[in-house]
Amino acid sequence: MRAYLHSIQIGVLLFFIFLFLSLIPYLIVQYRRYGRINFWRFFVNFSFILYLICAYAMTIFPLPPVNEVAQMTGPKQNLVPFEFIHQFILYSPFRINEPSTWILTLKDSTFIQPFFNLLLTLPFGFYLKYLFKRSFKQTFILSFLLTLSFELIQRSALFGLYPRPYRLFDVDDLMINTLGSLIGFGIAAIFSRFLPDLDATKVESSRVSLSRRFIAFLVDLVLVFIIGSLFLPTGYYSELLILGIVPIALKATPGQLLLRIEIKAKNRFRIALRQFLSFGNFALIIASGFFLQRSGTIAEDQLAQNFLLILLFLGLSLLPLLDVLIAFLSKTRKLWYERVSDTQIVAKLKTGKE
Repeated sequence: MRAYLHSIQIGVLLFFIFLFLSLIPYLIVQYRRYGRINFWRFFVNFSFILYLICAYAMTIFPLPPVNEVAQMTGPKQNLVPFEFIHQFILYSPFRINEPSTWILTLKDSTFIQPFFNLLLTLPFGFYLKYLFKRSFKQTFILSFLLTLSFELIQRSALFGLYPRPYRLFDVDDLMINTLGSLIGFGIAAIFSRFLPDLDATKVESSRVSLSRRFIAFLVDLVLVFIIGSLFLPTGYYSELLILGIVPIALKATPGQLLLRIEIKAKNRFRIALRQFLSFGNFALIIASGFFLQRSGTIAEDQLAQNFLLILLFLGLSLLPLLDVLIAFLSKTRKLWYERVSDTQIVAKLKTGKE
């Protein structure tokens, strides 16, 4: 049991690495496709990834020392079907007419190993039915391929990294794992009607959430960093290009275009005013950093004044956060510079041709 828990811990760690790398691309795709985030679908999708990573981790980890594997002399594979039943009859303490042996049997390896193999792929069948809407035949084929990949990884001695397999290639595991998936499919067929519909979509609206805008802003920041580092390394030309020239010309920054949102305004002058005013948020942070850096170079009698200026600009830097909170609570979702410039961020609704 401790080995299983260790493998699951490794799987969870790998999942969080995957989540860190894939979260923003996933959100971008969802916003482009649906215009919003279905949080239940989000949870189900990533729980499926977590399950898959943990399932493979349990078939690979823990990794034994190479010298121990080199000294192994046991069989590398079992191609005899239903050998687990034979092992259960021979070695388990189970006696049908002795109830006292039943609890002991639940703790015996001849029961635990096949039972855990059954549970290992049960979620896979559930996901195939509920998340991917697969048929029974498709579930059978995909489940068999999944468990076959488990066994082939073990039979290959972890792709040749070990001198020989450190786990048994077992035809019984193929059958039990596949059966577990089919049981999961049956459970999903019964209970999925009580779960939220993953395909349910709301009527698309031009209203844009603050989270969607924030992701677009992150994309713009990445572009500013890349262009500023590789092509326009001096001055603030990359910021001017991405956050100034492009939105005035196209009514959207590159990040906003990617997220299918745009700036709605009466004319481009108001867009230019909006972009200019939005730099005020950055100016407060830049000013705080300037005075903080200046602390190490000014005379001692000026430190107190400089410290007060740092506190002032840091305090003022909190105002944009307050503005975001106010926008979140308002119906229009407008930030201060959008109210001043009379502009608004709206979604680009899909047409029938898209």
